[in-house]
Amino acid sequence: MENKIVVDSSVSLEHIGSIFEILSKVPEFAEKNAQVTGIEVLPGGLTNYNFKVTVDGVTYAVRVAGPGTNEYLDRPAEKYNAQIMSDIGINAPIIYYDEVYGHQVCKYIDDCKTLHIPDFKENAEYLSKAAKVFRKYHTCGRSFKADFNPLKETYVYINYLKEKNFAVYEGADKMLEKVEEIKAAFDKYPQELAPCHNDPLCENWLDDNKGFYLIDWEYAGNNQPMFDLGALAIEAELSPDQERFLLKEYFGRDITEKEYGLLIINRFLCDALWTYWAVLQIATGKSHDDYWPYGLNRFNRAMELVHNGALGKALAEFK
Repeated sequence: MENKIVVDSSVSLEHIGSIFEILSKVPEFAEKNAQVTGIEVLPGGLTNYNFKVTVDGVTYAVRVAGPGTNEYLDRPAEKYNAQIMSDIGINAPIIYYDEVYGHQVCKYIDDCKTLHIPDFKENAEYLSKAAKVFRKYHTCGRSFKADFNPLKETYVYINYLKEKNFAVYEGADKMLEKVEEIKAAFDKYPQELAPCHNDPLCENWLDDNKGFYLIDWEYAGNNQPMFDLGALAIEAELSPDQERFLLKEYFGRDITEKEYGLLIINRFLCDALWTYWAVLQIATGKSHDDYWPYGLNRFNRAMELVHNGALGKALAEFK
């Protein structure tokens, strides 16, 4: 019987080849000579390429890792960390993981909704669900394979760009000054670490009305928990009232100004980190047109917290 494959017209021949190569390395597929009948593009992702692939009538999420990402991402650590999250029901079940390049095959969560910014901004229930997921894995009692220190990562990116004599955005000296103030505050008041996702953009959340999932753990590591909440506050474009609601749902009680200030500090730190990351992508050969505007948006948003006094007020709680 002829096997017909339905493929999105936007999927390149290169990616079709990569998908089949990845699937050929999955033992259970190879053993039964599994047949692919569909390939669809999944949304989200700047550095990787994600696809919904149907194999023998079962759907899977296949990630084709971006070229060169294994040079700055710890892929074996991601495999370890993501499996912990799968074990506690937060991440999708992992079928195959390539520890060298970071290609991945997961069970696709059928009949699920991929969330977007309006879902969080317009539905408090999703903020409450996200807060509870954060709380669940932050307090799961497990430890990830490595730490993810945003300050350390930021300095790594900065030093690399200096070595390359690569230009950053005008006013970046002020950003660096604030990064150093945050480092001093955390040196004085060390924050406890917990398993963290570190990149919980809206499209990484899935809802199938039975569970609420957070996927894509490639930046996961032990970090201070508030970084996750600050990152979601940025990605979902939350208002100050929504940020406070998120925190209240996370702690299950009223919050202190110091706790809210910690979210603001981590909002700044998150945007600063990805500002330098974006420029690093350009310095390593990625598209200027794709990454420069992305980084500039991050930079401007971070510096707004400086200009409006929110960061200064937050740091004052740690002096």
